[in-house]
Amino acid sequence: MGRTGGVLAVVAAGALLLLAAAPAAAQGRPIANVNDGNALARECGAAINQADGGPVDPERDEMERGSDMGQCLGLVTGVWHTHMIMVDDFGGREAFCATEVISAGRMARIVDAYLKDNPGELALWDTVLIMRAFVDAFPCR
Repeated sequence: MGRTGGVLAVVAAGALLLLAAAPAAAQGRPIANVNDGNALARECGAAINQADGGPVDPERDEMERGSDMGQCLGLVTGVWHTHMIMVDDFGGREAFCATEVISAGRMARIVDAYLKDNPGELALWDTVLIMRAFVDAFPCR
C-alpha cells in the first residue's frame, strides 16, 4: 500500500471511530442527565428549593446548585420568549396561549409540576418538556 493508501486508511479508520463515538446529541437524542428531563428536574428542583428555603442537595456543591438554578431559569424563559418571538415576529402558530405575563419562578414551578406528573417523559429533550409543560398549562382554546 502506497503512502496515499495508508493515509486514506488512517483517515477512514478515524472517521469510523468518530462515528462510533458520536455523542447522543449528535444522533438526535439528549444526553442523559445533561439536557434531558432528569437534568431539568434536578435544575428546576434546585431553583424551587432555593426560592422556598428548602433543603439543598448535599451531593452538589454551591457552584453546581447555582449553575442548576441558572440553567432552569434560563431554559424556561428562553423557551417562553422564543415561542413569543416566533408567534409575534415570524407569524408562527401558537403552541400555548398565555393570558398573562408570568415570572421565571412561576415558569419553573409549572415545568417542575409537569415533570412530576409525567415521569415517563424524562428521557426527552429538556426544551421539548418545557414546551409541553407550557402547552399543558396554557392551552389555546
